[in-house]
Amino acid sequence: MNIPSFPLPSKPQIEVKFHAPTVKDAIKYSDFNPSEDEVTTTEYLNSMQEPPISDSAEWTIQDRRTALWWIFVNSRPDPVMTYSYECRHCNSSHNADIDLNQLAETVELLTVEPHVKTQVPVNGKPTQWTLKPLTGRGAHMLERMRASLPDMKDPDYSAGMSRFRIAELALCTALDDDPEDFTEAANRRFEMIEAMALETEFTPLVARIQLMQRDLRHGLLMSIEHGTSRLILPPQKCKNAKEGADVTTTLYVPFLNREFIPSIRPEWMANHH
Repeated sequence: MNIPSFPLPSKPQIEVKFHAPTVKDAIKYSDFNPSEDEVTTTEYLNSMQEPPISDSAEWTIQDRRTALWWIFVNSRPDPVMTYSYECRHCNSSHNADIDLNQLAETVELLTVEPHVKTQVPVNGKPTQWTLKPLTGRGAHMLERMRASLPDMKDPDYSAGMSRFRIAELALCTALDDDPEDFTEAANRRFEMIEAMALETEFTPLVARIQLMQRDLRHGLLMSIEHGTSRLILPPQKCKNAKEGADVTTTLYVPFLNREFIPSIRPEWMANHH
């Protein structure tokens, strides 16, 4: 099965060619470790490409999620997923069968560079920042940080989550004099952000990052917070609504990478005859 070339939503001039998942691919990802979701996603997206390979660790989170969806819908005869949700109109549980082909209508491609420049001081010193969407490499770091967060009942949880959020901000920025090493550069920006004046420096930087994320919207329609993604699905009509009533719920469902990466289990091939 041929999969159409995939234009990278953040840089549509780059077109990526994927092959359809094979049995061998499915066996390889049968033991998917959810705690290594982003690392496995990078490995999968790179291994599914025909040369030349574009390293998906450098793609934005939106690029990566949209690529997983692209492979999924273009390699299945019936790309339908069922989502359960609590209807706020009738307080009942409903199931929504979503044809993921429909999400193509929500995909946007950037027509500008996937970053913006802004100046926000650090300790009163004028500083030029480049603001950009979170990449796969940044998601790898956040994944490791999330795994080391204290339990929610731990008294250190709140401080740990605050550091996690600052790390996410740091990973959506770059500086002209960043060290070449990715981790070293990210840690340096983290320390700089920690040292910012709260109201006059940090708060404006956060606001400009949020504005950048809105203005550089690309790929599937989704929301991204704390390194995790939620797909925004078409409105679903309440199944118990009175005839003629326009009662709908817009679904925000977790985008779980593992649901879009093929796997195979030995029991599926058991001979029961």
